[in-house]
Amino acid sequence: MWLENKKTGLKWFIVNEDHAKRLLKSGDFEKVEVEEKKPQKKAPAKRDEA
Repeated sequence: MWLENKKTGLKWFIVNEDHAKRLLKSGDFEKVEVEEKKPQKKAPAKRDEA
């Protein structure tokens, strides 16, 4: 689950559910939804033929 630190804005992926619950209970973190970015394929640069 993704959690965001309210003070710093950093987002962390927490695997251990018990740890995530402790962080949420502390009040310093909130659960957030994060979209994973997929790498974009770049087309090769076109060269002008002289």
